[in-house]
Amino acid sequence: MAGDGFVRRAFEALLKECGGNRKYSVLQSAIMVFLESGKDFNQHLDIGETNAPEYESRAEKEEMESSSLSTNSGGSIAEAEAELALNPLRLAFQIKNIKVGELALDCLQKLIEYNHLEGDPGLEGGKNSQALSEILIMVCTYTDNSAPDSIILPTLKVLLTAVASDKLRVHNEPLLGIVRACSTVALNRKNPIIQASSKAMLIQVLQIIFRRLETDLVSSTSFVPKEAHSDDGSNSMIEASTEDHNEPCSTLDNLVFVKQRCKTFYAASEGTKTLVGGADIKDLEAILRKAVNLEDEEADLRKNGPEGMSVEQHDALRVFHMLCKVGMITGNDAVTVKMQSLLLEVLQVLLEDIGHLFAENIQFIDSMRAHLSYALLRASVSQSPILFQYGSGIFSVILLHFRQSFKAEIGFLFPLIVLRSLDGSDLIRKQSVLRRVMEKVFKDPQALIDLYINYDCDPEAPKLYDRMVATLSKLAQATQNVDPKSSNASLTASIKMSSLEGLVNILKSLGIWEKYTRKSKSKLNRRESFEGEVSPRQFTESKYREDSPDDVGRLQAEKITIEAVISEFNRHPGKGIQYLISSQLVENSPASVAQFLQNTPNLDKAMIGEYLGQPEEFPTAVMNAYVDFLSFSGMRFDIAMHEFFKGFQPLAEALKFDRIIEKFTARYCEENPGLFKNADAAYVLAYAIIMLNADAHNPMMQPKMSKSGFININATGDDEESAPRELIEEIYDSVVKEAITLDCIANGSNLINILNLSLPKTSSSTGVRSESESEAMIKQIQALVKAEGGNKGVFYTSHSIELLCPMVEPVGWSLLAMSAVIMSEVDNVPRFTICMEGFKEAIHITNDLGMDTMRYAFLTSLLRYNSLHAPKDMRGKNVEALRALLALCNADICALQGSWLAVLECISRLEYFVSHPVMNAMVMQGSNQVARDVVLQSLRELSGRPTEQLFLNSIKLPSESVVEFFAALCSVSAEELKQNPPRTFSLRKIVEVSYYNMARIRMVWARIWTILVQHFVFAGSHADENVAFFSIDSLQKLVMKYLERDEPANFTFQNGVLKPLVILQRSNRKTIRRLILDSSIQIVRSMAGCIRSGWHSVFMIFSNAAADKVEPIVELAFENVEQVILEHFDRFMGHCFMDCVNCLMDFANNKASRGVSLKAVALLHICADRFAESLVQGGPLKHNSDEASGVAEQYWFPMLAGLSGLTSNRSSEIRNSAIEVLFDLMSRRGSTFSPSFWEKIFRQILFPIFDCVRHAQNESYTYPGDEWPRESYIHALKLLCNLFGNFYKEVSFMLSPLLGLLLDCSKKSDKVVVSVSLTALAHLIEVVGHQFDDDDWNTLLKTIRDASYTNQPHELLTEMEFENKKKSDAASSKNSVDENVLHSDQTITHTEESEGTQSPSRTATRTADGESLQRSKTLGQMFYGNAKKDQFARSFTMKEDDLAYDAMATHSPEFVDSNKDLETIGEDGSLIQRTIRAKCMAQLLLLGVINRTQKQFWSKLSPENRITMMEILFSVLEFAASYNSYANLTLRMQRIPGERPPLNLLRLELLGTCIYLDILQKTTAAENDKFEGLAEEKLVSFCEHVLREAAAFQSSVREMTDTSVHQVLELRSPIIAKVLKGMCQMKPEVFKNHITNFYPFIAKLVCCQQMEIRGALGELFTMQLGRLLM
Repeated sequence: MAGDGFVRRAFEALLKECGGNRKYSVLQSAIMVFLESGKDFNQHLDIGETNAPEYESRAEKEEMESSSLSTNSGGSIAEAEAELALNPLRLAFQIKNIKVGELALDCLQKLIEYNHLEGDPGLEGGKNSQALSEILIMVCTYTDNSAPDSIILPTLKVLLTAVASDKLRVHNEPLLGIVRACSTVALNRKNPIIQASSKAMLIQVLQIIFRRLETDLVSSTSFVPKEAHSDDGSNSMIEASTEDHNEPCSTLDNLVFVKQRCKTFYAASEGTKTLVGGADIKDLEAILRKAVNLEDEEADLRKNGPEGMSVEQHDALRVFHMLCKVGMITGNDAVTVKMQSLLLEVLQVLLEDIGHLFAENIQFIDSMRAHLSYALLRASVSQSPILFQYGSGIFSVILLHFRQSFKAEIGFLFPLIVLRSLDGSDLIRKQSVLRRVMEKVFKDPQALIDLYINYDCDPEAPKLYDRMVATLSKLAQATQNVDPKSSNASLTASIKMSSLEGLVNILKSLGIWEKYTRKSKSKLNRRESFEGEVSPRQFTESKYREDSPDDVGRLQAEKITIEAVISEFNRHPGKGIQYLISSQLVENSPASVAQFLQNTPNLDKAMIGEYLGQPEEFPTAVMNAYVDFLSFSGMRFDIAMHEFFKGFQPLAEALKFDRIIEKFTARYCEENPGLFKNADAAYVLAYAIIMLNADAHNPMMQPKMSKSGFININATGDDEESAPRELIEEIYDSVVKEAITLDCIANGSNLINILNLSLPKTSSSTGVRSESESEAMIKQIQALVKAEGGNKGVFYTSHSIELLCPMVEPVGWSLLAMSAVIMSEVDNVPRFTICMEGFKEAIHITNDLGMDTMRYAFLTSLLRYNSLHAPKDMRGKNVEALRALLALCNADICALQGSWLAVLECISRLEYFVSHPVMNAMVMQGSNQVARDVVLQSLRELSGRPTEQLFLNSIKLPSESVVEFFAALCSVSAEELKQNPPRTFSLRKIVEVSYYNMARIRMVWARIWTILVQHFVFAGSHADENVAFFSIDSLQKLVMKYLERDEPANFTFQNGVLKPLVILQRSNRKTIRRLILDSSIQIVRSMAGCIRSGWHSVFMIFSNAAADKVEPIVELAFENVEQVILEHFDRFMGHCFMDCVNCLMDFANNKASRGVSLKAVALLHICADRFAESLVQGGPLKHNSDEASGVAEQYWFPMLAGLSGLTSNRSSEIRNSAIEVLFDLMSRRGSTFSPSFWEKIFRQILFPIFDCVRHAQNESYTYPGDEWPRESYIHALKLLCNLFGNFYKEVSFMLSPLLGLLLDCSKKSDKVVVSVSLTALAHLIEVVGHQFDDDDWNTLLKTIRDASYTNQPHELLTEMEFENKKKSDAASSKNSVDENVLHSDQTITHTEESEGTQSPSRTATRTADGESLQRSKTLGQMFYGNAKKDQFARSFTMKEDDLAYDAMATHSPEFVDSNKDLETIGEDGSLIQRTIRAKCMAQLLLLGVINRTQKQFWSKLSPENRITMMEILFSVLEFAASYNSYANLTLRMQRIPGERPPLNLLRLELLGTCIYLDILQKTTAAENDKFEGLAEEKLVSFCEHVLREAAAFQSSVREMTDTSVHQVLELRSPIIAKVLKGMCQMKPEVFKNHITNFYPFIAKLVCCQQMEIRGALGELFTMQLGRLLM
């Protein structure tokens, strides 16, 4: 019927099958009872089938029914109804009819699958327990050997469905029966399909049984957190801790933890102490058998006791016991072995797949430990290789997943299964152990570590780890004599290979564990450091505070916008700032954005750091503004760092972090001037603090940095440039005492790794602990384990990296010894390749652990094995060693520290072999060509990408290692360059690696560059020009690349980068100097916008070029200096201006090109103007007014001093140009100079110019030029006086020193010096006299008086000595008499020219000397006339007023006439003669000064000063008159030849008389002058005295016939005539009042024959006497 269900259809089919057979009558009756049991029951089972549609197939219909039943709630049938359905099925199974059985099995399977049957078969008192138990047991009988194959699979399907059902839980005997049934089928059936299916079902049944333990484990009080398993099945590196378990057993830095405490039946057994030592197996079996019985008893007790197991646990335990007991069966027959092998295999699969479900259930483990151990013992001693194989597999599972619960068992099973097998002679067992046990254990590092801690560190336990390593090493090095053709040969080789691989895998596994542990601890530290973190910034609400009720809406909208900005910024900082600016919440300026970042709460500090570290222009400007808003004034440096990093957390990217540190240090130095010489020292100190903080407060860093080490980090070559030592020591004490908790360096070691920094290694530094410390630690662990009292149920574990050292040592030394053996073997490349893998792992882990001794041993062996030093002996193994070395460089380049020199030498040899055919021929000499070609091809491959990768990976090296790397590479390159011909391989690599590492932080790069500087200087100076050119070209490119990085203020990195160019510029080879100059020019032209402190080196290079003797180099250098100054002045003005000035000074003093020198002086003038303009416009010197003035003067002084130095240049053009520029700058810019600076200028710049004038008469003084530069110094004195006049108010206090200079010069015996000084004095008075006050005039007149008294020629008074000397000179050289002031012919000439009267008796003399007078020019003419001929010097800076004054001075008759006939004397005179002449000239010039002064400034003089002037004048006149008396002249006339005039001072007396008369007449002519009477008295007295002497001498002339008397009168006649002419100008009243006094003398002179006197008398008669007669 279409509406009937599957039960009805099944029963109807059964009824039909039994129809007509009386044997089945009982079954038929039971079926009929079910069918007639009622409609409701049928409807209950056939839900959803009424009015069901027709289906195309039975399968589709049944699928639909299944779906309907499974989704219908309440599908289970009641117990009574179930009995009606189960009774026919029970009867059907009893009749043993195959057809009937198949139908019954199908119906039963569907009832169970559709959850219609519910109960607990096998459980006493359970629902439907009895019926279901009987049915399941009957079903199991269908699996016996007599059953046909056709019914086996349906039977297994029913059994599996029953076990897997959620409503039907099978327990106890039915469950065991199902397991037995599946096992029986798998063992006895020959059909492979049935065997495979039954085995799979058996495993599935067992998995279902044990998976039911999972829910029980969750609520179990004995639960222990499971080990986390990695993807490859190995244990995790870090195991969870609980309150009761995994607790530290000591305070030994938490090195050892108790993983698990569980009781063991071995604890009280004395016999077990010898089991681990290899006791008799029978004794061990007896103990285990007793333990098995004990477990069975305890299992029964737990089932019914108050602490009994759950039903599911008991079922699983009974099944597990059953499986283990099969393995305990003794017997070696095939059936037994097959059964044991099957169940052991299943047991292994079960433990591997779901063992973790009950591994943590200690109660369960305690109930099955003995059974499993006994089964393993039987398998280990079995003669069957299959049983041993499965037993070893199960043991490997125990080692990997159950070792904490099987500590004691492993203690005796490991030697029994592993060590005894490896030491035995059975090769198959050896291979089985290596492949099935050791291979898995070696890949689980935590298992290895636990093995070492629990056994090797336990004094009473066997040393399993050490024995295992020793055994593996022995197997790997075994040299058994085996016939290569035998079957055991390959097996032996495989065992040796596996043993070697085992050692390598141990190292690899420990290395992975070490790396993972460090990473996990680092993450844990960071997580702990961020817990409880509170932002230090407080919310500033002033911006968002309500101002009025009308602003509520606006502020709410603004608040919403700000929240959106914050949200966007915390996701993407750049977009957040764009949104902020576009919302117009802040201005589009860096300062506004910086304030927003500082004052806005809820911003992610990491995102703030990310934005501030971006290299783009706007974020960089924001970062600068952000830092500039902070104040660090007065803060100690480490405290300032703490405050600086409170507001943000920079991301751990080296360049971003470095950029922020640079700005911070620059800002700190700006706010704390004077603390550091430059920002470089502060920058290094910042990183030193970061390293110290990480070192002092990270327990994994050993040993700790000492104070001296911290000081050394901050030390530089110059103590003045280093940070103050007191500050460094104070910071060290503070940081060591209390960590700097900065967000960005919360985990200092992590930041150090990111920045590629490393602490400098000390001699005792090992990275973790030294070997002696490790040994001491192991002894302490052993003592702690022993203190547990021999409790073998305590399992220890550890996560301490320090434990790896003693574990690595035996493996490492064994591997080293093994490598020597393998190296000696012939044609064993595969083993050597594996050995090289071990080398790489050993070097890696020993580097991480700081085991430098072992690491160096491995590296040394590895380098020796490549045989590049002996190419004849090279083989394939050597190539593998080289390959391993390069692979190590690629995978763990940091592990090569300390060996870089040898490594790079190896790489250099490799390149040499590959690139030189001669070396190719040497490889493997004597071997066949094929092998040689293979080796050469391998070498070529290794010299390509692998070698390049080594240099590329240098960016991964920490700071100390990369410095060592560069030092080694430079050393190798230096050796290459010494070869003939030189090789440039390493030099090229230096350039490449430099590019790779350019992105390192500046502190590290500075150390690298220090090394590179020396090498580039060496290579750039190489004798081979190609090498030198390449080196310099590469250096140029590196410098340009580095200059692309921005340099903050106060740093000097760029200066160091350009240092090699400065050094190479001093080369003695022209080509090198020219190339360096071209490179520097290219750098400046390309990177001028990026150069900061580098300008110092740039100008140094140009300065060196200025000193070059090759004119084209000098000219080229100057052209570029000129371009730099004109185009980039503002870029270097603030910090390298003086370098520019010094450079121009060098060009001005160059010896190769005079034109360049003149241009340099002119360029100095331009620089000074630009400098002054920048000061006015607020240029780079940003200070307050007082500071700016002081700083400006610091810049002005060197420039002015340099120009002052140029005034002594050999070239007159340069000298004059420098003088003009110097005084022009001071004239135009002196208004900004302070009085103190003016004093400094005068004393240290201006006065030293005239040192040569002061020392002109000193024979020990040598002028640096070719000739004495009188014209230049005359001009300089004039300009000095002009300058003094222009700034008289500012420099009036320097009048006395200036006059002292002139006075000092006027005292010299050199008449030119005297002339220069006194002419300058006259000019000074003319320029500034109108600004003098009475004190100034008093000072001036005092100076003139001192000069007058000092320069009086008193030597003339010692006439005898003088005349004797004169005679001696005349006798030796009669015709070499000079025209000088002491000869009367000059006096006559002067008188004739000045007065217009000519003496006939002296015409011949004047004519004879005329030619000489025309050829010579007086000093006054040179000063006022010839100076203007130098158009370049005069027009450079001179103003129009100066030129006008020059013209006026040139045509001043009085001043010119007083010096007109003074000529430069030769050197033939004696010292006393030169002194007399100089003093006489000084007296004349002083009179000229007095004359000019009284004419121009008489009205400004006070009466006292006027009297002083007349006293000075009278003293000069009195001395000259006394020497020129008639008696003295007569006497001297008699002692000389007639053709020569006597020595006289008539010229001086005449000039003094003129001036004296002028002053007296001026005074007497003035009205209301209180000195008028005194002046009249002096005038009358003076005239009367002169006339009296003249009249008396005239009377004597008549009486004497000696011609000398007439000659004396003729010499004196100009003075008499001048007095007579002066009397003509006398006031008529005065003349009238004193006519009685004058008349007698005038009357006597009427008879005088001198026409000059007679002419003067005529004028006097006409003007005065005529007026009286009228």
